Amino acid sequence: MEDTTMADASQGMFSDLKFIIIPTALPDDRLRRLTDDITANGGDILPFDTSSGRVESLAEITHIISTTSDFPDYQRANDLYKHVVQPSWVTECLKAGKIKNPRGFNPDPALFMSDVVVCAADIPEADQEAIEGGVLAMGGQWTRPLSKMVTHIIALTLDNDRCQLAIAKRLRCAIVLPHWFDDCLKLGRRISERPYTLPNPPILNPEAGAIPHTRPSPQIRDATNPEPTHNPTPSAHLEPTRSIKAFEGKKVMLADDLGLTEGLRDVIKGLIRAGGGEVTTNVDNASVYVCNFRDGEDYVKASQARKDVGNLSWLYYLIAHDSWTNPMRRMLHYPRPKNGVPGFEGYKISISSYTGEARIYLENLIKASGAEFTKTFKQDNTHLITAHQHSEKCEAAQEWNVHVVNHLWLEESYAKCKEQTLTDERYNYFPTRTNLGEILGQTEIDRNSVELAFFPKARKADKATKLAAQKDAVPGSSAPKRVATEVPARSSPLVEKNRRTKTETEAVTPLPSRRKDDKENETPGTTSSRGAKDRALTKLHDSATDIAQFEKEMKRKGGVIHGGRRQKEDGADDESKVVKGRESIASKRSIDEVDDEGSTSEDEAQGEPTNRKKAKLTPIKFRMLVSKDLRWENNTDKEGKDKSKLRELGLFITEDARKVNLLCAPKVVRTRKFVSALATGPTLVSSSYLDYALKYNKLPPPEKHLLKDREFEKVHGIVMDEAVERAKQNRGHLLKNWTIYCTDVRGGFDTYRDIIVANGGKPQKYTGRNTNVTASKRSIDRTQIESQNQEEDEGDVLYLISESSTKDQQLWPKFRELAKTHDMIPRIVRTEWLLFVAMAQYVHWDPEWELTE
Repeated sequence: MEDTTMADASQGMFSDLKFIIIPTALPDDRLRRLTDDITANGGDILPFDTSSGRVESLAEITHIISTTSDFPDYQRANDLYKHVVQPSWVTECLKAGKIKNPRGFNPDPALFMSDVVVCAADIPEADQEAIEGGVLAMGGQWTRPLSKMVTHIIALTLDNDRCQLAIAKRLRCAIVLPHWFDDCLKLGRRISERPYTLPNPPILNPEAGAIPHTRPSPQIRDATNPEPTHNPTPSAHLEPTRSIKAFEGKKVMLADDLGLTEGLRDVIKGLIRAGGGEVTTNVDNASVYVCNFRDGEDYVKASQARKDVGNLSWLYYLIAHDSWTNPMRRMLHYPRPKNGVPGFEGYKISISSYTGEARIYLENLIKASGAEFTKTFKQDNTHLITAHQHSEKCEAAQEWNVHVVNHLWLEESYAKCKEQTLTDERYNYFPTRTNLGEILGQTEIDRNSVELAFFPKARKADKATKLAAQKDAVPGSSAPKRVATEVPARSSPLVEKNRRTKTETEAVTPLPSRRKDDKENETPGTTSSRGAKDRALTKLHDSATDIAQFEKEMKRKGGVIHGGRRQKEDGADDESKVVKGRESIASKRSIDEVDDEGSTSEDEAQGEPTNRKKAKLTPIKFRMLVSKDLRWENNTDKEGKDKSKLRELGLFITEDARKVNLLCAPKVVRTRKFVSALATGPTLVSSSYLDYALKYNKLPPPEKHLLKDREFEKVHGIVMDEAVERAKQNRGHLLKNWTIYCTDVRGGFDTYRDIIVANGGKPQKYTGRNTNVTASKRSIDRTQIESQNQEEDEGDVLYLISESSTKDQQLWPKFRELAKTHDMIPRIVRTEWLLFVAMAQYVHWDPEWELTE
């Protein structure tokens, strides 16, 4: 429901409403205009105390006007059901002549569509309704007519009156595909419109190139490290009369776990006092508590009293910017859990496609969660966090069965103090052509989850203590003594619960009110049953590592027995040992370490222990694709050992035809892999190259083992050395802008599809049904290097690869009609045409390839 209250002209639109305006980021003229508009329409404005930065009369007001939710009393305002709106709410109310729904103007970043006004152009009515519901739910607005207020138009093309009007009027709005809203809603974040913007949205272009880097997210600026690396300096660029003083009227307590030197502590105290604050050593007197970890009696007491609790990085941020910010707004401004997030202690996490501040932020967040961060990506990694899936690490992760997730999984696990399930599609969704680094740092600490885990309300703690005391009075009970001796030592019962690690050997009997299964009315067992439960829990805990390893191995191809890595007797991974299976891990990708550039990091190797250095492998020197070499046929054990040995020499055997610089075969062959890989312009080497490398344990120069096949060249009229040179010129674009149709010919459509795609073309299977022809006349730019190999391209010919069978011949008349309908010349050819063009690497036509009835 968009509108809530009709304006009463006699009393004024805002009569009976009381406002407070928080002036942060509001220019003076905008502040004056807001004040005049509200008072002129019957509203009352209560003064805001810029010295304290707090809303003292919160109970009296009805609306808070602010450009951000990052002010001290935002949470309290929500608890009291006070409306928090952006300044644009006042403008929209006046324009409409009635009170607008304040939810659509909430500055809370969780409502990520709050500043979006959407209308639709040429999409179906059902889709409009679905998108409208999503936009409204996320704080946005939906409008039927096109107006200057519209920020986004949903359309499939620009060929409609609404889009043409927006272009003619030069409206400042984005015209985007519906996919943008779908992806925003799937992620729960607002992502860039750039890849979805008409008329040429990159998400529809398969050759759009690499995903562009993104600028550092503003949400992580000055919040990438929980332990500052430089001393604080005050900022003098803010006007004292307009800024919200960070420390004025505040009493700050610096915890002992900060580890400050006496000199640095004196510097910080001086800066706090200069800002109008005080420093105290009593948490009861403090209004701000600064500590490193979510631990200790003072932390619990300050948190339960709703004082501002942050870490040293947050304190430095306040000093630098001289304005208050909620320490829970940015992940690494809030104290860390001393033992990380439960369950993360056994994880090894690497990251891909994040650079600069984003990379530093994620590294520190991984460490703060209790997991191990690895700079290079290895086969024993458990997770890979990536901004998109177009990287070598992602390819390796798929082959090694390593979880690939976006950063939302890490952020929300840390925010909620609990590992989030990997089956949630938001965590493994990667929108096409989008770098998710642009939405980094938008997740905030979940206050309720932190409270439950680290500082439950005092009445709950008192109830648990009282219950323990009552049990202590029961004669002959051994269990209560254990509870009674432990509870006083804890700062909070739930704090101690979350401190447990996997190294504990004794399972502590849980209090009834802390049961994980939420069975509040279950009758406590006897002492013997408690002991049995403890022993069972301990045994299960001791088996956790084996269970995790078993589940991991089960995901591998071949299961636990085949395809997985065995363990040494001492428990260490034997990365060089590969067991039998249909397709061993080593046969697909060696167990080398993969960094962002695809090679071993020397810097990391220098800083690691000797036993880990030994596990390092030689950086990849060559990537080889092997075709028709039968040395490993029906012998996967030998294949795995040989490929591991070759990888140690710097030769990586791959099945990816797009990324090879060596193509190996006993002779020139016309297989799918060989012809597809030829488009990259690799060096052709004979099988003797592998013979030499395996025999002498070193890589020979490729030029000494070049593949020569004079018989093939004579029969097919192709000089392979010249073909490779042309392939290097073509750069995989020989068939760029070609759409080539293909029936279900011998060898399979997939074979010819891969060859066409490797050369930049667009394959389409032809079944005789009416279909949209995506091809059009090709214009050849003769100034381009690759065009030298396209001289014979007639530009307006549409090809169908077919056979002379009766079944295929029945399709030919329809294909000819289809081509002529689109002003194209139909040409039905044998598979020989494509094989010649792809192997010779230049466009050529011979009438003998044409098929006719």
